[in-house]
Amino acid sequence: MRPKKPLLNQLDARLLWTLLVFILFVISFWLYVNAGRDIERAHHQRLQSFLLADELRQSSDDLTRMVRTYAVTGDQRYRQYFDEILAIRDGEMARPIDYHHIYWDLVDEAGNRPRPPENAIALLDLMRAAGFTEYELSQLVAAKDASDELVLLEEKAMRLVETGDPELREQALAMLHGPEYHQAKAGIMQPIDQLYSQMRQRTDAAVHKAERQARLMLLLFIVLGMMLLWLLWRFKQLESAILGTSIGDLYRRIEQLGQGRFSEPTEMPEQQVDTVVGWLSHTQHRLAQLEKNRQQVKQHLQQLAHFDPLTGLPNRFLFAEKLQQAMQQAESGQQFLVVAFIDLDGFKTVNDQYGHPYGDRVLVALSRRLQHRLSERNCLSRLSGDEFVLMLPGLTQVEDADAVLQDVLAALAYPVQVDSICSQLSASIGVSVYPQQPAVESEQLLRQADQAMYLAKQAGKNCIHYFDIVADLHARDMHQRLQAIELGLEEQQFVLFYQPKTDLQTEQCIGVEALIRWQHPEQGLLAPASFLPIIEQHALGIKVGQWVLRQAFLQLAAWQQQGIELPISVNIAANHLQQVDFAERLEVLAAEFPDVPLKLLELEIVETSALHDFQHASQTMLACTRLGVSFSLDDFGTGYSSLSYLKRLPISTLKLDQSFVRDILTDPEDLAILQGVGLLAASFSLNTIAEGVETPAHIAKLLEIGYRYGQGYGIARPMPVDALTDWLASHLN
Repeated sequence: MRPKKPLLNQLDARLLWTLLVFILFVISFWLYVNAGRDIERAHHQRLQSFLLADELRQSSDDLTRMVRTYAVTGDQRYRQYFDEILAIRDGEMARPIDYHHIYWDLVDEAGNRPRPPENAIALLDLMRAAGFTEYELSQLVAAKDASDELVLLEEKAMRLVETGDPELREQALAMLHGPEYHQAKAGIMQPIDQLYSQMRQRTDAAVHKAERQARLMLLLFIVLGMMLLWLLWRFKQLESAILGTSIGDLYRRIEQLGQGRFSEPTEMPEQQVDTVVGWLSHTQHRLAQLEKNRQQVKQHLQQLAHFDPLTGLPNRFLFAEKLQQAMQQAESGQQFLVVAFIDLDGFKTVNDQYGHPYGDRVLVALSRRLQHRLSERNCLSRLSGDEFVLMLPGLTQVEDADAVLQDVLAALAYPVQVDSICSQLSASIGVSVYPQQPAVESEQLLRQADQAMYLAKQAGKNCIHYFDIVADLHARDMHQRLQAIELGLEEQQFVLFYQPKTDLQTEQCIGVEALIRWQHPEQGLLAPASFLPIIEQHALGIKVGQWVLRQAFLQLAAWQQQGIELPISVNIAANHLQQVDFAERLEVLAAEFPDVPLKLLELEIVETSALHDFQHASQTMLACTRLGVSFSLDDFGTGYSSLSYLKRLPISTLKLDQSFVRDILTDPEDLAILQGVGLLAASFSLNTIAEGVETPAHIAKLLEIGYRYGQGYGIARPMPVDALTDWLASHLN
């Protein structure tokens, strides 16, 4: 339903005419304003013309006053004023601002000129720019020429005065008051008078013309204004016929639609049916019907969005909202909230055996069975497939949930019969509890229950398993620390320190042990004990070991270029040595540094490195020794200390653990152990290095019992390579 088309066509036509008249109205107003401006310009031009013409006359009068005063008084100031007036008129000196008065107005008694100067321009040039006609300019030029001739006479009189002769002064005065002088003055005024007459006629005509145009434009302006008012009145009448009501009423009805009030009845008289308000009323009724349909669809979508279409239970999204609310209530009410993740055992077999439609009916039957056993405050939800989740809020103690969960377990284990088919199922239930420290989000709480459910499955099914928060925190802490170590490795935060090994007798350095340090961006320099145990059995430990080997090769290559041949020993972890490709990867790495002799690389292992697979460890070490790499057995005496290690493994050096070396000065048993190990090493043709050498007394005792090589804080602490360079300068051969 729309307003009648003829009315709309009339509206368009009248709008076009109104717009056209309005444009003409604006143009006529603009022309009228311009006509007024033309009048002002004509008056202004007439004023300027008279001022310039009068200035020519006035300058001649000023020159006369100056020369006569000079002739009477002989005062040089008047001669100077005469020259200034002439220079200003001829454009040789800057004109004072507003120079249309007698010269005396420009100079005070003290000879100061209070008016600031503007540009220097000749009077005739100003007249040419003022718009004078050719005839007027010719009169001005004639008056100017007559004035210039008079100036010659005046200058002649001033020269007579300058002689100082009284008779000549009298002669000069006679010249300035004689008939010839007055005749010359008349020659100036005659063309100026004619100029005044011509200018008055011309400017009066321009003013009268501008005034006639202004009156014509004013009349046109009034006529067009009346036409515009008439057209607006007619436009208003047509608008009322199209709208059918007032603008205010129409706005109120549109506002109702904007606010969504579609169902309010709108009474329409017959004459308003084919108007805008009638069309709006019809639209309102249609929108009311659409709103009703939308509400019905909205309710249906809400049902689909928040409830499981099969069982009618709350779905994952509605459960998430209720779980969030229950967590907030548990925090404020100092109560416990239990979330149980339920997964049916053997439901896949039922689906495979009897089909999915039958399985769906089993799920419906079990969900109704659980709903009958649960109280109203508990919330049961179906997540997907055969997975359910149960929320038990408002518990004073966690143990209160046990009876409910056992009842759920028993209800799900009871046989269910559908279509004369009896199915026997069970369930595995994982449980998480809230609140807990540290605080967790709702998704994480549900994930905890899910993890616990899988542990219940592994425990044999048909049971309940509670989530272990302590074990999870430990696992997350380990994960975070592993991530930090891996990030530190990627960002080159690890560095190698080097601890020298020396000949105790000569104090000369025989090699260095590479010891890893972590230059943590927040915690500073960290010792190996703070991070190596974490990655000892992790694949990340192998990456760190490979990084240490590469850094050792880089350092050996740098020393080779400096002419230094100093062995570096690197500690190899047990899981690193047990890698099947350890020897191959070492060979590939060594190939990148062809100038580094592999005899300068020593690998240190502990006794437990070969326990897992002695045969593989032995073969790996033999493959490395064939490349030229040597091995030492670190911390000897603290492990199993089996003689088979010394017999079957290609070891060249035993490193005595510092726990035996530290107390040899006071403990006879430790001293005896070192003496015995020394004899044992000699029998196997092995070198020995004593760790933990802390004082000169230790060095003396070790030399006494036959130990020649040592390592410890008493010799040198682990240090960066820059500090090691200075230290080596005094300990290398």
